Amino acid sequence: SKNNITTLDLSSNLITGTIDESYCSVRLIVRNNSMTGKIPECFTCHFSDTFFKSNFDLNSFDNYDTIGTCKTIPKLKYLNQTFWLINKIVTKPVLSLIGQNIGFSQSNIISNISFDYMLKANSKFIEYSSYTPNRIIHEISFKSSGQNFTLTPDPYPPLLSNITSNNHILVFKGLYYSYDITEITITIGDKSCDVTDSTFYQITCTLTTYPNQLNNVSGTLKVDQLQTTFNLNLDNNDGNEVFNNYTSCPDNCESYNGNICNYNTGICECPKDWTGENCYTPIYYVSSITPTYEDGGLVTMNGWFGDIHKDLNITIGNQECKIDTISSNTITCNIGAGTGKKDVIVYQNGITWKSFNFFVYQSKQQTCLNNCIDTNHGICNTSNGICECKSRWTGFDCSSPSNNNNNNNGNTNNTVNPDGSTTINNDQTTYNILITSLLELDINSDTVKQYPLQNNWNITSNDKNGSNVTFTQILNETECQIVLSIQEIENDIQYSFAGLEFKLDKGSIKVSVSIHNYNYQSPLNTLQLQMISNVSDTTSNDCNSKSASTSTSILDNQTLNYISINKDNKILYGRFINRAISDGHTTLITTSLISSQNESVTIGINIPHCRTSCYIDP
Repeated sequence: SKNNITTLDLSSNLITGTIDESYCSVRLIVRNNSMTGKIPECFTCHFSDTFFKSNFDLNSFDNYDTIGTCKTIPKLKYLNQTFWLINKIVTKPVLSLIGQNIGFSQSNIISNISFDYMLKANSKFIEYSSYTPNRIIHEISFKSSGQNFTLTPDPYPPLLSNITSNNHILVFKGLYYSYDITEITITIGDKSCDVTDSTFYQITCTLTTYPNQLNNVSGTLKVDQLQTTFNLNLDNNDGNEVFNNYTSCPDNCESYNGNICNYNTGICECPKDWTGENCYTPIYYVSSITPTYEDGGLVTMNGWFGDIHKDLNITIGNQECKIDTISSNTITCNIGAGTGKKDVIVYQNGITWKSFNFFVYQSKQQTCLNNCIDTNHGICNTSNGICECKSRWTGFDCSSPSNNNNNNNGNTNNTVNPDGSTTINNDQTTYNILITSLLELDINSDTVKQYPLQNNWNITSNDKNGSNVTFTQILNETECQIVLSIQEIENDIQYSFAGLEFKLDKGSIKVSVSIHNYNYQSPLNTLQLQMISNVSDTTSNDCNSKSASTSTSILDNQTLNYISINKDNKILYGRFINRAISDGHTTLITTSLISSQNESVTIGINIPHCRTSCYIDP
């Protein structure tokens, strides 16, 4: 029984002796030998199949002409199985029929499930093809024994319809029970009810000792780790129904996905990510998208989709995205060619999820800021949209002259303030950078919640010279934590974030934000982080009184977007990356211009529906 043999043919070998029950684990063929004694019942219970019976003929067995009784205990399960497929080893969950005395050939099984292979004789058959959980109850029959069974592989808590009691014998009727009494536990009050018989629809148990309380006593029925709680009256002992039906919830939601049955109302109280009267419908969402280029291709969506995908359909813009693969957390699909921003619609299980402008076709040719002025200043790298400046020039667009001491920012002093803002001062010109608020937006981009962030920061780390400071804050009346990191770049460095690599110049300021455990009012809602950059004068000198001007370069299909504020021949540049890490996956994000005045620019960084964490490195 501990080997991988499925069929053992020992026919025509003049073998003597008997067969013990250890041979029940193989399809045994011993015809035309000199064997005696009794054939184990695991074989004789299938002797109505004359072909199978012939495996034992031409011997001297005592019970060759006797048909035994099969003690069959079948189960349907998802089990990981490793097998060789087209020159490679594959491991995946497969639908398996397992148990005791379930036969020696898949052709013996009558079912709407096509079992492809007998992995272990009399105990394990598998189906190679993909099986989607769908709450279907399957009827399975065995030709040779004439037995019929009702089974389902999908996790489902036991459902109670009624309980009767008669002289310490309790009979439970309902659904989703088991033929294996060893995986059933019933507790009445503080007493155990010993299970003596069970099918998919009925359980019989003996309550040897009654609990002290007989009226409205609580009980628990547990089948293979899923349980249902109920109340019943035991002061009747004449075979009447004792189950207090008013305490039950639809499909007995108790303990499935953490559901709680309210026994006063009979209504399931669903946890986060589930809905419906029985809490079986996932409240799904998309937290990140890996898009494709403008000529189309494979799209990857990450989020939460549950394990039931009835009538799944995905639309991007006006095109259907044809499903390639799907799991509870990831969907891949193929989309045709297109350009620009597109709405995303996911439909399944009668529920529609939608996000406006969430998908952005990517351009293979990236543009550079101001086209790097001209070829004398720099060359545009169209693979990443970054200017490669000539030796005499510097800046994002190579417009600023460099000097020999490599101090490109002149007499500039940077200060990180206790309120989370950063001040950049050069002579009489002062620039300010500050993150002002976090907004929760509904599907129409209307604000449903707004949290002011300025002046609410706590410093959690600070290096000696103040060039690398980390702030945190907990949003008011929530468990959401915001982490703000501000770093002054002391030397030119190469930096990597979300799969992008780029240069950070000496003297620049890098601002990073992470958002953890935000609780949305709706799975359709998203976030927007708002930042302000402005400029002011510290003198009234007429020669320094020229008005400031602002400009922006924000394109949806470009990796890098820019803002600039020009004052007195000094320019503050801001560069924003169109990537974020949402719940552990890289995704595209967009930047919106909220307002632009002569001396101030407010931008909004649009963040998808990330449930656990969002990392933004703008």
